[in-house]
Amino acid sequence: MTLATLAAADAAIATITPGKGLVTIDWRGGGSDPFHHVWLRDNCPCPECLHPNGQRLVDVLDLPEDAAPRKVTLDDRGALLIRWDADGHESRYPADWLRRQAYGLAARAARQRKPVLWDATLKPLPEADWPTVCRDASAERRWLGALLDHGFALLHGVPARPGMVAEVGDHIGIVRTTNYGRLFDVISKPDPNNLAYTALGLGVHTDNPYRDPTPGYQLLHCLIAEAPGGDTLLVDGFAAAERMRVEDADGFELLARVPRPFRFADRGSDLRARFPVIGLDADGAVKEIHFNNRSAAPLDLAPELVEPYYAAYRRFARILARPDLTLTLRLAPGDLIVMENGRALHGRTGFDPNAGARHLQGCYVDKDGVESRARVLERGG
Repeated sequence: MTLATLAAADAAIATITPGKGLVTIDWRGGGSDPFHHVWLRDNCPCPECLHPNGQRLVDVLDLPEDAAPRKVTLDDRGALLIRWDADGHESRYPADWLRRQAYGLAARAARQRKPVLWDATLKPLPEADWPTVCRDASAERRWLGALLDHGFALLHGVPARPGMVAEVGDHIGIVRTTNYGRLFDVISKPDPNNLAYTALGLGVHTDNPYRDPTPGYQLLHCLIAEAPGGDTLLVDGFAAAERMRVEDADGFELLARVPRPFRFADRGSDLRARFPVIGLDADGAVKEIHFNNRSAAPLDLAPELVEPYYAAYRRFARILARPDLTLTLRLAPGDLIVMENGRALHGRTGFDPNAGARHLQGCYVDKDGVESRARVLERGG
């Protein structure tokens, strides 16, 4: 059940059952959820406790240590009404609000957006036309939904002129300026400070794992694609991690538990960070991948872990290189790809700069800005 489905579900309260330290609500639409007294008192939505802008007015230290209700009832509109014992404060919780905020196991699981795992056979691709997306909020909402589901999405018809990548980035979020600048040119050039600025093929990777926080999304806009080669390679890092979890549970656990160092250094920068290759959330679901062999610094870990770690690292690298997981795309001028940097690992085939030009422009956008934009559109803002 999605969040939107939850909001539209029958949220009427059938019964309330007081218990030790909590109230259990049975819903007319089926199911039940616990609500602890301390949680309810902390989330009182009345004007004394919550500012109209949505920020809390009551500090957690001001809450009664024993948040016990004196009386628990339903009002004539079906909302939960509680009069608190310590200070006589009265709280009213609309049934639909409680249903949306419920934190029972099923409710919490339903609120989590489930990634759509994909491989080389993915069809149709998550894509849209930029002229439509930039003027039609419903089209943008659908495209952003596909981006969040798959971890990447394409835009076609983006004018093939310098600077457009940052314009798109600022439309869907906020462009982050890094040591590479507000935007950067991916071209083959002499004396490069990054292998991306060569004609070499690049294995799939996370960009900038040496930066904390790592960029949330990368945008690459094709301006010129005359050179043979230079195809874009994409792998769903989440799908690869789930294969690792099944095929080598011990190796998966090691890559998820032990951070590895990354580093980038040139004349003006010395960037360092440590992350597990497979990042998990509090519930054990894969939330991000940090894999970049070019930027991997020497391992710094307990001696007894060195050999098992390398075995796990190689195993995961082999999975990432499997042809059945690798989606190959040929970007044409005017195509722009947006990639969740911690999920859609990207690379390219080598190309011949002597046989034609190849010019992409890129930028980075923080993840929270993109997700915020999607939520605003979802609520009709």
